[in-house]
Amino acid sequence: MAHLEVILGLVADGVHVRWSLERAELSAGACLGQLAMSIAGAPTIEVDESELTATDEIGSIPLAESLVDGRDGDLRVWAVERSTVGTVEVSYVARPVGAPQRPAVPPIDLRREGDGLSGACACFLVLPPAVENISFDLRWEPSAELDTDERWASVCSLGEGAGRDGGLAGADLELLSDTYVMCGDLAAGHYRDGDMSTWWLTPPAFGVEAFTAHLGKTYRLMAEQFEAPAHPYRVFLRASPHQGSAASAHPASFVMTVNPDGPVNERMLYSTVAHELVHEWLHLDGAADEVTWFNEGAADYYSLVIPFREGLIDQPTFLSEVNLAARIGYASPLRELTLDEASRLYDEDFRARRLAYVRGMFYLADLDARLRNASPDGLGSVTEVVTRVLRSQRAGEHIGIEEWCALVADLVSADERPALESFVFGGDGRPGPESFGPTFAMAEIALPVLDVGFDASTFVTRRATGVVAGGAAGRAGVQEGDVLRLPGYSEAVGLNVGDSLKVEISRDGEKIPVSISLRGGTAPVPQWH
Repeated sequence: MAHLEVILGLVADGVHVRWSLERAELSAGACLGQLAMSIAGAPTIEVDESELTATDEIGSIPLAESLVDGRDGDLRVWAVERSTVGTVEVSYVARPVGAPQRPAVPPIDLRREGDGLSGACACFLVLPPAVENISFDLRWEPSAELDTDERWASVCSLGEGAGRDGGLAGADLELLSDTYVMCGDLAAGHYRDGDMSTWWLTPPAFGVEAFTAHLGKTYRLMAEQFEAPAHPYRVFLRASPHQGSAASAHPASFVMTVNPDGPVNERMLYSTVAHELVHEWLHLDGAADEVTWFNEGAADYYSLVIPFREGLIDQPTFLSEVNLAARIGYASPLRELTLDEASRLYDEDFRARRLAYVRGMFYLADLDARLRNASPDGLGSVTEVVTRVLRSQRAGEHIGIEEWCALVADLVSADERPALESFVFGGDGRPGPESFGPTFAMAEIALPVLDVGFDASTFVTRRATGVVAGGAAGRAGVQEGDVLRLPGYSEAVGLNVGDSLKVEISRDGEKIPVSISLRGGTAPVPQWH
């Protein structure tokens, strides 16, 4: 197995990257390294043609740089112009992105924050093509160029410093690429609760100690529920001038943006990370279009049910979250799409992606009620099926949709596939009244279908896009391209018939407050009380 050793060193203008690949044995014209131009809208670093150098046992290796079409966009590729001999070494300086941060873009670009840096390796590491049988080590070197003191530290998705929890190593370049790193004055920039820790370079405007402790307890309860030990998990907080949080998931870690000047929606931050924690254990095997409903729906379901059951969130908060999810799914303008139709819109409309989450969550809640009613002692639950899935997967078995349906059928004594098709893939099914237990009652209420006359992306970008002539926003005075201050989508979805969406337009130096009336259609939406 070939081995890649990556060494990172903080320098005045960025990160000095050095890596060596044993037994490279590349032929002339072969790709030595590559770097995407951007990832999910986040820019990668610019690499000066003359600064990236490569050597082997013979000496300097001439390189040819080109731009090629990659699977997910343009790739910069560096190819060797002669065959290589023995270990190949690469060196360059990765300079942080200087352009202003954009809202709704994953916070993964290499970016300076005070005297520190953070970013995902995929955005600044020029790496060999992802091939099998390459192991790696990743480490930071103390800076010989900068005056860093004992407060300086490095941390990443894989561990801290020299490997506090098992070493910064792996056997998959995709794992290395997906790793998030942070370095700087972290002595006071972190808080730990058991295996849960939170890290920051700019002090956040909320009680991060209580936040981390709350997450730590949630994490331990989930590990107990899913019969698996917890492992170190890190939350990285990156400062952003924008309100709302952009986020990105990484191996055993999660990064979110927070505005250091506040205000911060701590409940939203908690629920977002709690959702991600469930992913550490739960998934079905198979193609994404077949299993996303479970992988994301189970994360939504258990990130609410476990904290509520254990008293970490109160009943009003629990019901508020459940009812909001129902609004997002069943009052969506896209609610009648099949999951297959919705999947074609994932890249252009976040509401389409949310359908799989919501349908999966309410299918599991409904199944929980059906299993409870089908069991002789009334103690049946969807967790019984989930536990069987986890035990089978740990035994090396493949558990996909067919296996899931078979496990359920064994408990309800009926074919589960029609219910799954109706609930999830077709979108026709609705949860029963006891979906969240007999403690609550459910009623269907006519709620507005949120169509305010501009593209849904406006709620994320805060710039009016797709303003419909004669639509509600247009009648209120909103024009294409206007910069808007408005509630987030989740808050807007919570409006009722007769309410108005309060918006402030920034145009030509003026601030113009307007109200957009919700006068469109309604849809029957299940709500619990």
